[in-house]
Amino acid sequence: MLLPTSLVGSYPQPEWLIDRKKLAGRFPPRTRARELWRIAPEFLEEAQDDATILAIRDQERAGLDIITDGEIRRESYSNRFATALEGVDIDNPGTALDRSGHPNPVPRVVGKIRRKHPVEVRDVEFLRKHTDRMIKVTVPL
Repeated sequence: MLLPTSLVGSYPQPEWLIDRKKLAGRFPPRTRARELWRIAPEFLEEAQDDATILAIRDQERAGLDIITDGEIRRESYSNRFATALEGVDIDNPGTALDRSGHPNPVPRVVGKIRRKHPVEVRDVEFLRKHTDRMIKVTVPL
């Protein structure tokens, strides 16, 4: 394979899954933003799985060599990790100015940062189960 092809960035989440109007009216969330999802919490994981399979199949049909999960389960690139860490108070966020100078809720560090549980393992396992092509999952540093 001379030049492997892959999706760069997030795959668009379906309109039935996420409220794009709410998302468009703000900068990417740094704290949990459950209000963005259109699906009831008890059905959200299943709906995200369904949307991820659609993203995988679209990439395969497009002929991409390296398939991603599309980051379908993320409200934003960074909050998926920040909200999964011990030492971060997700119930009482802090405030910082966003790029436009407006206050924006941000994770507040209250203790030693530790990983409570694997953050992307299920996503990688799910992706591997649903494609036989080379895979990648984006991890913020």
